[in-house]
Amino acid sequence: MIKRPLSLNAAIKQYERESARAKVELAEQQRADMLQRFPRDHWRDMTLNEYALGQGEYPENFCRYIEYWTQELGRIGGGFAAKHLIYKRKENQGWYFPKEFKNEKHAWKSLRGQFTQAFDYAETGRWEEIEHLPLLSRGSMVRLKALHLYYPENIIPVYSKTHLQHFLSCLGGEADTSSSIDALSLNREILGRLRDIPELETWSTKEYEQFLYWWRDPRVPHKVVKIAPGKNARYWEECLRGGYICAGWDEVGDLNQFESKTAYRNRFLRVYLERDYKSNRLTATRKSTELWMLKELVPGDLVVANHGISKVLGLGKVIEPGYQWREGREMFKHTVNVEWYTQYSGSIPAQKDWENVTVKKVSEKLLQIVSNLNEGLDPSPIEAVVVDPIYHRIDAALERKGQVILYGPPGTGKTYTARRFAVWWLMCKSNEAEANAVLGDKRRLEAGERKLSTAQIVPRVWWAVKDRIPWSWVDGLPLARLRLQFESGRLRKNFVSVQRGDLVIGYQTAPDRKITFLARVSEGLRSIEGQSPYISIEPVAQVENGLTYHELLSDSVLSRSEPSRLRCQGKLFALTSSEAERLISLLIERDPRLSFEDDDPMGEVGQLTRVTFHPAYTYEDFIEGYRPSEAAGDGLSLHLEDGIFKRVCRTAQVNPGRHYVILVDEINRGNVAKILGEVLTVVERDKRGLTVFLPQSKEAFSIPPNVYVLGTMNTADRSIKLLDAALRRRFAFLELMPDLELLSGAMVGDLALDVFLQELNRRIARSEGREKQIGHAYLLDRGDPVSDVESFARCFREDILPLLQEYCYDEYGTLAKFIGNGLVDAESESLDDEKVADADGLVEALTQEFGGEARPGVE
Repeated sequence: MIKRPLSLNAAIKQYERESARAKVELAEQQRADMLQRFPRDHWRDMTLNEYALGQGEYPENFCRYIEYWTQELGRIGGGFAAKHLIYKRKENQGWYFPKEFKNEKHAWKSLRGQFTQAFDYAETGRWEEIEHLPLLSRGSMVRLKALHLYYPENIIPVYSKTHLQHFLSCLGGEADTSSSIDALSLNREILGRLRDIPELETWSTKEYEQFLYWWRDPRVPHKVVKIAPGKNARYWEECLRGGYICAGWDEVGDLNQFESKTAYRNRFLRVYLERDYKSNRLTATRKSTELWMLKELVPGDLVVANHGISKVLGLGKVIEPGYQWREGREMFKHTVNVEWYTQYSGSIPAQKDWENVTVKKVSEKLLQIVSNLNEGLDPSPIEAVVVDPIYHRIDAALERKGQVILYGPPGTGKTYTARRFAVWWLMCKSNEAEANAVLGDKRRLEAGERKLSTAQIVPRVWWAVKDRIPWSWVDGLPLARLRLQFESGRLRKNFVSVQRGDLVIGYQTAPDRKITFLARVSEGLRSIEGQSPYISIEPVAQVENGLTYHELLSDSVLSRSEPSRLRCQGKLFALTSSEAERLISLLIERDPRLSFEDDDPMGEVGQLTRVTFHPAYTYEDFIEGYRPSEAAGDGLSLHLEDGIFKRVCRTAQVNPGRHYVILVDEINRGNVAKILGEVLTVVERDKRGLTVFLPQSKEAFSIPPNVYVLGTMNTADRSIKLLDAALRRRFAFLELMPDLELLSGAMVGDLALDVFLQELNRRIARSEGREKQIGHAYLLDRGDPVSDVESFARCFREDILPLLQEYCYDEYGTLAKFIGNGLVDAESESLDDEKVADADGLVEALTQEFGGEARPGVE
């Protein structure tokens, strides 16, 4: 779920420090209690019983306190008990400890020694040496929390390495994701960066934790499950009062005791397989998976509490510590801590798959139904996606003009914005909430784009051979999907060329030796580890009285085709356009059911079609034109072929309830007036439906009102001022400029990226015009600002510098005005290649030129 994040400066100004006071006071109380129970000096004599989990006779041990009873000192919930390095298993009364030790006593002696050594190092500020204590490094979260307990002003109570990397990246640090970076180093670096900010230098580490999660919380809802609180929801009131959801299967015991999911499942099957599931291993395994899902829930996930199959009792957000074994409950001791929102309650359509199921994932569609029970009440655990305002501007412009061009300097995200908008906008026509949710999920967005997109405007037609086992059909429908295994040799090129949406002519070998089905390619060449590469096809129709192999050889056109020449010795053969047209016409003649009135055999047009204009792009490509094709004999013949735009318009005319978008990248690189031709007259919104006659086909043609054009235009290539006036009148233009907010707070060395880009663009605009500025995308890596010197240097050398040189036409005096005399010698008309090649030297020179006094969060 995406919100445009605040810059660090803005966040510091907006954050109410007073809001953390209660949390800070509670943390101090919990810390005081821990110091009384486990004073620092007691560690040299601490016993294993006082330390380890899993001992009923010693419930108030150190590990239980730091995991469950001191949440305000930082959370380390989740995962396995092995993170504590030593604990007592409940199942067989044995001990878990690292394998290199003979027994738990030897392991505890070593672990206790390393804890006391770590505290001694911390006392004298030797933090780096703590990282080299080998046993403690395996229990990183426990180590960090123990250090925070005794040295609270030296460790921020954030212990997840993933969260630390995220926060460091937000603060402009190098968010190295390699396993070699220790969480202690990350924590200490974040602390140093925050204390370098004058407004924050007097804050406590607890306040830092509260601020960081308020500003850039890395936890996002990514899992939604429904959980029944007992049969007929008998435990619902207890769950509501206690702030949790519960489940049975108590005899398994605390899920935290298991060092692996396999160990847990073995225990579950031993207890329940025969007694409760009548030795049905499949059912027992499925039930074990249901219970384990509680263990996998993390803060931010959502829980739907249900009664039966058609009633929702409430919706909750999982909070720390997530899963918790509640020994004090009489029954249903497996619980997950939840903040409940009872305004999400009421009846829903019966969910038959909820019957006899305690825990089950909830689909996005069902979550939307549940969210509608709220009726707009607050507070809400379902955080609505904040749609980028530019989307609403594009929407309004499309509805007003019918076509929009997003223009601006290079690297300002024009294509990125256009693609995301197109998917969101088309999905909004059917389900706005689902469209909003897709914006926050990259995978779903990509899946939505694939689903909406035109597979191929002019797809290929293939001849596929299916041998031995005939295709199975029931009531005219196929029973399965066919997978054509990749083959090597002369036909392998065909498999590589296959694309989704291509038409497949299915030929059956013995006993038929004739065409028996038509299909579409549902998935191009794909390779899965352990399997041979393959393509997938889905049948669309059975063919009655299909051509036989003998008839194929006898036909004047088809006898020269690849399957004829190679005697069908293979799996997949290519057909030329003339061969495909000949074959399809013969099939329709012999089987009138294959008229293709509702399905164009030569391709499908989706609601989203992407093209790219270039200087060689023509009217024939976009509207219609004559194209050469192989004819009988050795010659070529010309045939009239519809272009992309014409095909989309024809499809839109017969589907008036759907919207169709043509996304044209680099629209200004083609001769737009020439590409559109006479269609330019009727592209205006108020002229939709009016007819023009196409000169080549002599057909009447109109643009339906449900066709929209969305273009992108790089103003560094061609200014908007140079476009044809008639064209400009027919399009709405929306400008996308560099977004410095996306780089706010990002630092590379001492170079503030937003400051650098702002000043560089100021110099460029003054000299070359605002349309040739440098976009923020040049300094982003997968959506985040570049964070290390080497990455920045590559971006500068390979992307930014060549563009600046092009702007200057090798006028080194102008280039020096852009990036400074430290990198350019205007007099000798040369770059300081040695300094440019050295990443550190480059950043140092740019820092001197563009100012190096800035720090994250300091204006």
